[in-house]
Amino acid sequence: MQNMISMSLQGPYRVSARLRSLLERILECASAIQDMGSDDVIFVFTHIDADGICGGAIIVDLLIRMNKPFIMRFIPQIIPGQFEEYWNQIDPRYAIFIDLGTTGIVDLMRRTRSLKLGIVIDHHITRPDMKIYPRIHVVNPRNFGFDGGVEVSSSVMAYLTANMYSKFIPNLKRMVKCAVIGALGDSQDVGHKRRLIGLNRIVADDGVKMRMISEREDLLLIGRGIKPLYRLLAESYALEIPGVTGSYEAAMEFLVKNQIVPEGRDPEGIFLDDIPIAKKQLLKRKIIEALMVGFPGRYTIESIEDMLLGTIYEFRDETIRQLRYARDMAILLNAAGKLKNPQVGLRILLEKDKRVALEKAMRLYDRYRAFIANALKYSDEKIEWRGRVAIYHGVDTLTEELASTVSSILAASLSGKADVVMVTADSIGDMVKVSIRKPIQSRISNVYEVLRRTVDILESASGGGHESAAGAYVERSDLDRFVDMFCRLVNIE
Repeated sequence: MQNMISMSLQGPYRVSARLRSLLERILECASAIQDMGSDDVIFVFTHIDADGICGGAIIVDLLIRMNKPFIMRFIPQIIPGQFEEYWNQIDPRYAIFIDLGTTGIVDLMRRTRSLKLGIVIDHHITRPDMKIYPRIHVVNPRNFGFDGGVEVSSSVMAYLTANMYSKFIPNLKRMVKCAVIGALGDSQDVGHKRRLIGLNRIVADDGVKMRMISEREDLLLIGRGIKPLYRLLAESYALEIPGVTGSYEAAMEFLVKNQIVPEGRDPEGIFLDDIPIAKKQLLKRKIIEALMVGFPGRYTIESIEDMLLGTIYEFRDETIRQLRYARDMAILLNAAGKLKNPQVGLRILLEKDKRVALEKAMRLYDRYRAFIANALKYSDEKIEWRGRVAIYHGVDTLTEELASTVSSILAASLSGKADVVMVTADSIGDMVKVSIRKPIQSRISNVYEVLRRTVDILESASGGGHESAAGAYVERSDLDRFVDMFCRLVNIE
């Protein structure tokens, strides 16, 4: 066991008692995978966002290399009742769940007589007094004192699990890139200069030591390898640049007027990393000036620099520009997943020739960006304020897959104004998806706890999540009651 645990991480890391306990549990989980698939297929269920797609890719890569039979299913979220109907139809002997919650899945597997072995790889909030069952292996860092909201993603947990076999299957190490993409896609870059922290940081450092990943501080404009520079500025909705955001013509004029790019050059061929360091410094300075003049008193120079600058995670061996940066990869995977094509993201991660899958992902991303831009265009009209809760009413106009993205962007733009952002959207049948986010400047410490208390009162609702991000499904007829209860609990905090 000692040798296997030491292989799970590279470098001279001090293994604390809680980390050793977690790694021992991960080893048990990895050993269980060896016992799966001998007499029946393994069902792999994973989430549709970047973290879920990356975690699923890591486990699938392991199963392929171990020559295990499997069927993979992507699931937006497990809705009690609806998923159980499908589960009872397949009557599984072996199942692996990734990034789909813990407590409800364990309860479901415990009641399934046909199940010989089940594995849950997750990082969401779970019941602290959960029982251990011999045929169900749960790997959740929260059970070992790690904060699954910021210190470790599900993809990192999947990487640590698969990596237990790296002594025998060295190529598994390349999946460290998937782990980093998943952690960034789950917005866990909360450290100084937007670095990953905790186990995420250890795994990222592992990739740096293996020379698969490089880190540097630079302008943190997401999409740097996907979009030309003028589009980066025009589509900077999380940080609105006065007179620039929302207009391609204004963004190009801004770049030419400030002599950041030469007049007459084809704007489609100028990317952020194509301009010299001195021009990047000039760009940063001009953005700061635009924000200070356009929003007097809202920002300080230091706060703007904190938003503009951060740690870039780059893949050293990647020759395709669009796939070179981990955050860009995360937004491509999120776009594919949330437009109901997560398999396209999986192909980008696993296929050797990625060009066909990338072409499809770029088309999905353009559609995804257009949907989000349209939703945000009318956000002022759709937002209702209930005390310090900002509610975006997206039922009948917004699909559930896009709700989390809209809520995350609104949480960033309403920081300091709202304690909680809530977005409602259409789901399956008579269900409504509710996406909840906590802005950085909020007096609410844990939105999941408020959600849990609401769900405990309203039996028709179910949900899960983290301290800063949570989600629920509510019957449409009970939506008003749900919103009333949740807002009342927030506003009396």
